[in-house]
Amino acid sequence: MEKNNYNFTPLPGYENFEATTQIIIAEIIRRKLTFEIIDAENNLISVMSDNKEYIIHEGTISDANSLISFWISNDKWMTRQFLKRKGISHAKGILLEGNYQPEILDKIGLPAVVKPVDTDHGIAVSTNIQTKQELNLAIKNAFKFSKKVIVEEFFPGQEYRFLVIDFQVRAIACREPANVTGDGTSTIRQLIDKKNEGRGNDYRHPLLKIIIDEEVNRHMNVLSLSLETILKKGEKVYLRKNSNLSTGGDSIDVTDDIPGFYKNIAVEAARSAGLKIAGIDIIIKDLEKTPSSENYIVVELNAPAMLSMHNYPYIGKNRHVEKYVLDSILNSK
Repeated sequence: MEKNNYNFTPLPGYENFEATTQIIIAEIIRRKLTFEIIDAENNLISVMSDNKEYIIHEGTISDANSLISFWISNDKWMTRQFLKRKGISHAKGILLEGNYQPEILDKIGLPAVVKPVDTDHGIAVSTNIQTKQELNLAIKNAFKFSKKVIVEEFFPGQEYRFLVIDFQVRAIACREPANVTGDGTSTIRQLIDKKNEGRGNDYRHPLLKIIIDEEVNRHMNVLSLSLETILKKGEKVYLRKNSNLSTGGDSIDVTDDIPGFYKNIAVEAARSAGLKIAGIDIIIKDLEKTPSSENYIVVELNAPAMLSMHNYPYIGKNRHVEKYVLDSILNSK
């Protein structure tokens, strides 16, 4: 198993909250502010500061972002319109509704990406689709989760999550898709079970268990692998293409390694929708190349910005981003 420094410990008394909410509560307690648990199951709290009440949902959803900004970021197709207005690079794509004509798919070449327009956590997202048969299956699956589906060109590269707070980049995480590394004796299924130790089934933990689903099976089939394949020692295999932590991905802190050009792009992407607290997903084709508009695309804007990947990465520094987030929230009135 590869070395990591993951060391998350749940906040005593608040273990049933999502990890991002636990992190914000810990900062509220550190500042000795008065707070109230409104609805624990929904991660809804209030905090008092300077005789003003601030409502916080899931750790980052608050008055810091306007309703319209939140709405824009929650719709992947709408997000594209605002990125386009600001000249920010994004993948060429089409929007499908239930009655779409099959020939419209000819507008997007293969490989392709399919994703529901308004889901999160990587639900029903399929990437690097190579054949028309795979494309049709991915579209069918995506329509199970949304009335509208986006098909777009696949953009090769590494995906990064930029945490932008008050239009400053405070942390950057490289999110690797779910993966395992062989030891020469264990099957892929056994390696998954081993890596899942210490991970959670939900967002009460920063890192979640690797889920064996339709996308994993499809991806392994493309690689001519199965769950019973024994990998050579040191052989690393990715089990899916999308890098969401919700499906077992790894977060690696790279805040100090990313050129300023891309940090500026993340800030401009947040500005395009007016988001003061945002997780900006950017794919960079090649970090060794001179930064340019041809070398990246912005994938998504996320108003609910997951903080735990930056404070408790699989590999790297704890960026203590909660102090910036809480400052932004408390300055929103």
